Amino acid sequence: MTPAITYSLLSLVACIGLGLFSYKRHTREHNELAPRMIPWIIIAMACLATSFMLVVHLVNLFGIETGNRR
Repeated sequence: MTPAITYSLLSLVACIGLGLFSYKRHTREHNELAPRMIPWIIIAMACLATSFMLVVHLVNLFGIETGNRR
């Protein structure tokens, strides 16, 4: 396995983990009057978008062309 695939897989696992953690933090009950200081849902959505880009990158590394090249 090449280093690019290894780094991409590790990044994907880390991104999914951070996304699940931040989504869990967003959905927990919040009874305080003060607003949350960290926008957890924005972090979760950023991790989702980054994970999608990493999956496309991995597919490209395995040799499947995903772009429009003429």
